[in-house]
Amino acid sequence: MKRRLALCVVLAAAAACSALPATGDGIVALEIRFSPPLTLRLGQTLTLPARAVNQQGDSVAAEIRWGTPDTAAVAVDSVTGAILARLGTGTARVQAHVGTLHSDLISITLQP
Repeated sequence: MKRRLALCVVLAAAAACSALPATGDGIVALEIRFSPPLTLRLGQTLTLPARAVNQQGDSVAAEIRWGTPDTAAVAVDSVTGAILARLGTGTARVQAHVGTLHSDLISITLQP
């Protein structure tokens, strides 16, 4: 039940992006599924599943890109979304985007 509640919270945050204008492909939100809290150990890699959705909640074929404002803490493959922990302490944030539509920042706790 706790895991399901956490997943619902994450999906609700992604759905909040639907107030933004749709992209040319009809994408209104990015859905990223994970169970918080996210933790990565130094040198460990994690890939988060993401999909673009339209107003009906259906998947839309789209090239989802990834990034981070915390490049000293994690390396993010912009195409696959693979996140590599570069530091053994602290917090890093990652974000998915399609065109000008961005997901919320996702926090990851870094551990040795």
